[in-house]
Amino acid sequence: MMRRLPACLAMAALLASAVAAASETTADDLVAKMVRAVDQLNYEGIFVFSQENRMETMHILHGRDEQGSRERLTALTGEPREVIKDDHSITCIRADSGSVCMEPRKTLMGMPGMSPLRGGTEGLRDNYRVNAGASYRIAGLSCREVAILPRDELRYGHRLCIHEDSGMLLKAQLQGHDGGVLEQFMFTHIEFPESVEEERFQPTLEGEGFTVQRLEKRDRPEREVLEPAPHWHLRDLPRGFDVTAVRKRAMDANPHPVQHMVLSDGMATVSVFISRAERPEDLLVGVTRSGALHAAARPVGDYQITVLGEVPAATVRLIAESVVHEESP
Repeated sequence: MMRRLPACLAMAALLASAVAAASETTADDLVAKMVRAVDQLNYEGIFVFSQENRMETMHILHGRDEQGSRERLTALTGEPREVIKDDHSITCIRADSGSVCMEPRKTLMGMPGMSPLRGGTEGLRDNYRVNAGASYRIAGLSCREVAILPRDELRYGHRLCIHEDSGMLLKAQLQGHDGGVLEQFMFTHIEFPESVEEERFQPTLEGEGFTVQRLEKRDRPEREVLEPAPHWHLRDLPRGFDVTAVRKRAMDANPHPVQHMVLSDGMATVSVFISRAERPEDLLVGVTRSGALHAAARPVGDYQITVLGEVPAATVRLIAESVVHEESP
C-alpha cells in the first residue's frame, strides 16, 4: 500500500491540474462571451450601483441593429437625470440644480468597469488569477462567477457573475486587496427583447426644469492633434503596466497642449496627463481619492503631472514618480 501512495498522489495532482485548466478555459470563454454580449445584445433592465455609502438605482435600455448600438440610461433615484447615446452622439438631460448628470464611465457601455476587458483575458494571468467559480441566481437567472484577483497589492480585484446562456454581465464587484467591496452593481430585473423600437430611445425627461446637453462625436480638427513630445518617458513602472497609447492635443480648458499617456495591465487602465502650468502656484502635489478612483499630482519643473485611474493609491503614486523628462532617450 505504501508503494502505491506516490502514484496516487501523482494521479491526484494530474486531476487537480486538469480541473484548474478546465476552470481557466471556462473563465476565458465566459469573459469573451460577456464582452460581445454587453454591446451586441438587446436588453432592458434595472440595476443597482453602490459605491461606499452611496447607492443608486438605474434603468437601462440597450439595442443594436444595422444602424449600430444605442442606449438609454435613466436614474430612478436621486436627482432626475438621463443619458442617451448612440455611435455618433451623447445626450445628457438633468434637472437645473447643476447636479452631475451621470458618471461618465456609465455612459460608455452602461455597465461599470467593462471597457478594460474588451481584449478578453489574454495576458491577464501575469498579474491576476483568473478562475471560474460557482453558479448562483441574479435577477431570476443563473449566472457563473468569474474571479479576476490580483497577485499583488498594486491593483484591484474583480468578481463577475455572467449569464452563461447569453453572456450578459449580471453582477460585478470591484474589490480592494483586503477583499472589501469598493464598488458593485447588480441587476434586479432584466429582459432580452428580440428588437427595440427606435422611439424607445427618445428622452423620457422633458419640459421645464430640465437642461439638455448634446455632444456630437466628430473628428477633431488637425490643428488639435499634435506630435507627442519625445522627451517624456516613464521609468520603473509598477510591474505589469505598459504604455498602450500616447497622444498630444490642444484642449479648450488649457492654454497649453496636454500630453496623454494610457497605461494598462490588461485589466486596469491608468491615464497620465502632462501639461505646462501657467504659474508656479498652480502646480499641485499629493494623492486624492473618490471612491475607487485615485489621482496623484506631482510637478516636474514647470509641468504638472497628473495620474488618474481605478487602482490603489500606491499605484498612481508610483506611476507619477516614474515620469521623467530627458533631452535624449
